[in-house]
Amino acid sequence: MWAPYDEDTYRQAATWIKAGQRVLDIGAGDLRFARRLTAQGCRVIAIDNQWSILMRSLQDGPLPSGLLAVCADARGFPFPSGMDTAVLLMRHCMDFGLYVRKLREVGCLSLITNARWGMGVEYVPLEPATPTLDAASTIGWYACLTCGKIGFQASDPNAIDDSVLDQTLNIEACPVCQGFTSQ
Repeated sequence: MWAPYDEDTYRQAATWIKAGQRVLDIGAGDLRFARRLTAQGCRVIAIDNQWSILMRSLQDGPLPSGLLAVCADARGFPFPSGMDTAVLLMRHCMDFGLYVRKLREVGCLSLITNARWGMGVEYVPLEPATPTLDAASTIGWYACLTCGKIGFQASDPNAIDDSVLDQTLNIEACPVCQGFTSQ
């Protein structure tokens, strides 16, 4: 399934991308965001597995210089090295962990996505994160880079304040992908 996002989503995602960057757009759909990035001076490789959607994008004119569109399933397609950032605007993505692993393997530095939270857009640095949650001392929101799950690690309710609620800890393994659920 494919559906374009609203202008606010594209605007928010574009704020983390600078002119001259090499961008991998995973699940690029009709290329509207990829074209926007190219117009900002980026070089973009856009991947989507729906040929008909990619072909529809040609109704908007030929692809601009600096934009390469690839019809492939991103899960099996070998990601190119040399990408500065990747974009994954796919609220219902079931393969977040796979994409993070593949991006890290080719040295990509960051990911801009709405796949973990299913709303809004976040900037995810792809350097190694905190390995796991420390149940004794960690409190607050977490987002897993391994499986893409999110959650809230509870602890002493008196320790929950605005600073705890306003930040998210990126971790490598959460209670879900470690094989148990948090209490």
